[in-house]
Amino acid sequence: MNQTTKETQSKADTSEPNKDAPTLSASTDASSEAPKSKQQKPASAKSKSSRQRLVFIIVLLLIATWFGLGYLNYSHQYLSTEDAFISGNQTQIGSQVAGLIQTTPWQNNKDVQKGDILFTLDPAPFQIAVDEAQAGLATAEREQQTANAAINTAQAELMRQKASAQQAEDHLHRLTNIKNKQFVSEQALSDARSALAVANAAVDQAQAQLAQAKTQAGAEGAENDLIKTAQAKLAQAQYNLSKTVVRAPMSGRLANYNIEPGQTVNANQTVCSIVATTGLWVDANFKETDLGAVHIGQPAQIESDIYPGHVFKGHVLSIAAGAGNAFSLLPPQNATGNWVKVTQRVPVRILLDDTDTKHHLPIGTSTTTRIELTKDPHGFWQSMLNVIGLGGHTSPSHKSSL
Repeated sequence: MNQTTKETQSKADTSEPNKDAPTLSASTDASSEAPKSKQQKPASAKSKSSRQRLVFIIVLLLIATWFGLGYLNYSHQYLSTEDAFISGNQTQIGSQVAGLIQTTPWQNNKDVQKGDILFTLDPAPFQIAVDEAQAGLATAEREQQTANAAINTAQAELMRQKASAQQAEDHLHRLTNIKNKQFVSEQALSDARSALAVANAAVDQAQAQLAQAKTQAGAEGAENDLIKTAQAKLAQAQYNLSKTVVRAPMSGRLANYNIEPGQTVNANQTVCSIVATTGLWVDANFKETDLGAVHIGQPAQIESDIYPGHVFKGHVLSIAAGAGNAFSLLPPQNATGNWVKVTQRVPVRILLDDTDTKHHLPIGTSTTTRIELTKDPHGFWQSMLNVIGLGGHTSPSHKSSL
């Protein structure tokens, strides 16, 4: 058995070198393939990075193209500017007469209605003026009555003198008839003639006195100059008294209402203002190169920084007759050698359509204003298709279906 065991061990020893031979060959192959795999990995990573970079660039180009076409579509539909400001009617308030302020029932920045009392003046001196004017009118009326009485007296005197003259004339006629019959002396007849002449002179004097009385009295009733003057003074005094109560000429919001009782104001001195809260408009200044697409009546959208996200509706009311600098006190003179063209801006007035009482727009505030140039949202895309030759002639039904 020992001999058999030794033979078996010897066989195993001879077989072990054969088992290690494949292992050495395999390790040799692996060591030869390792440099090749290291060379292939950087190449594949570089290729993958290039593909990712290309995809990223393509995506960026698509996004830029999308936004660019969107901007072109927007500019095709709207004309926009931020050089636009809210405007509205505003009235300067003052007193037409000078006086002392008595009451100020309002506070600054309060809404008032047309006809509301804004402030009052002390009416005492104006009431005194009314009383004086009334007294003057009464005096003129009494003077008129006195003048009328003088006229009546002069008329009565004229009638009496005419009667006396008639008597003298009749007496002369009787004496003349009697003289023809030799019953009256020549002296009596001469005295009768003298009496008639005196009577006629008295008549002339009475007529002159009547004319003088009428001249002094002037026209009768309301046509009399003295009465008309007194009535005018009374009307002026009553008018001044009525102006001691200053009322709002329009509805709106008070501004610069900084008056107090006891303050003295002069005639036509501005003491506050009323700014209308309705009928507002926007004065938007557009470039002259864009005015060709603006027409009266086009719808517009107005946004204010005061109310982000809220859109006010309006429409184009008018286009100014010239650029802003054309109406300046000293218009620019461009007849020089170093003239540089500068794009001018022309004011376009846009009237707000609806009155939103919840969103008050102070005048003078800036806005972003857009004028809707076309109501076809697909017009730009159709134009692009026409440019590249794919649009063809689009029927009205096709336009409405886009």
